[in-house]
Amino acid sequence: MKRLFKLLVLIFVIFSFVYSEERDPREQKLTYLLGEKVDNFEVKTLDGDKTITLEKLKGKKVFLNFTTTWCPDCIEEKLVFNKEYEERYKDRDDIVFIIVFGPYRSDNKEKVKEYMKKNSFSFQPYYDGQEMELYKQFGIINIPTTFLINEEGVLEDVNVESGYKSMNFFKK
Repeated sequence: MKRLFKLLVLIFVIFSFVYSEERDPREQKLTYLLGEKVDNFEVKTLDGDKTITLEKLKGKKVFLNFTTTWCPDCIEEKLVFNKEYEERYKDRDDIVFIIVFGPYRSDNKEKVKEYMKKNSFSFQPYYDGQEMELYKQFGIINIPTTFLINEEGVLEDVNVESGYKSMNFFKK
């Protein structure tokens, strides 16, 4: 009887963690909180040929992901993301994916180019400038960090470090 009780308690605890809607406390340290309007920002593609701004993306959801070439969680996330991007999101025009690399620790543009080529990623890489303005604007504290900004420029969801797949948009 005691074993059954312990087993039931263990199952309850596991389900409580798995299905918890509690937010990550690290989100409170970011610049923008859920429901807040995000200030306009600008970021260039890795090759520098194209500049994108939040202002120009009004009317579309924006998936903004800060990542690196060296972080194990980022590497795993991008492998999963690229496959899903190819299968489900590449041709959609209601959401824009901005995957931002930057001079975070040992990364530089050449390393990002090699990383993109080596993995045959099809998503467009963007690159934060040497001053890491976008990184600072959003108050990034962990990599990867992902923001989902709605059509009006309001922060709809955020994920600090644990992967975009747990975000509401991707649970559908």
